[in-house]
Amino acid sequence: MLGLGGWCYSCVPADIKEKAGTKKQISQRNKNARNRTSLLLKKDNDADKSKLLALADKLFGYYIKVRDADENGNITCVCCGNEFNVADKTNDGSGFIVQPLHFVSRSVYSLRFDERQVFAGCCFCNLDMHLHPEGQSVKNYQDKLIDKLGIVEVMRMVAQKRVVNKLSVEDLKEVIEKFNPKNKVES
Repeated sequence: MLGLGGWCYSCVPADIKEKAGTKKQISQRNKNARNRTSLLLKKDNDADKSKLLALADKLFGYYIKVRDADENGNITCVCCGNEFNVADKTNDGSGFIVQPLHFVSRSVYSLRFDERQVFAGCCFCNLDMHLHPEGQSVKNYQDKLIDKLGIVEVMRMVAQKRVVNKLSVEDLKEVIEKFNPKNKVES
């Protein structure tokens, strides 16, 4: 086993052994150094991935809003049935009222960009769905999805919550490519 500076621990000269410490201390320092290096590499990779995820979310959200809006930019919230314009902002001006509402949480990556389970709705229902997962907004959304997709497909989506899945960088690039309005051909 290599321990210090490429030396086999039993072959390390005595004066170096005294300065370096015990075999256990050397092994722990090497392990810590490897962990720090892998964390740094992981952070860089995660930063790139998180930027791609943010862009994919933005493009997908834009696509959903445009898909569900009429020619004047109005949508009818899938949960409460109220009408809003995609340009409407909240009273405090902190954001837009119209948001993409995910029936199954965005944390379920296999369904995060599934167009069948995401519809434009209002930020009020989106928050209500988040705070009250068994509440009326979720029930209204579920009823509309069942009418549109059928009970079997909706239950399959709900079951996806229990499946562990991840998005690769390549998956995110595909989503960005698919939903980027610059890539759409006008017909």
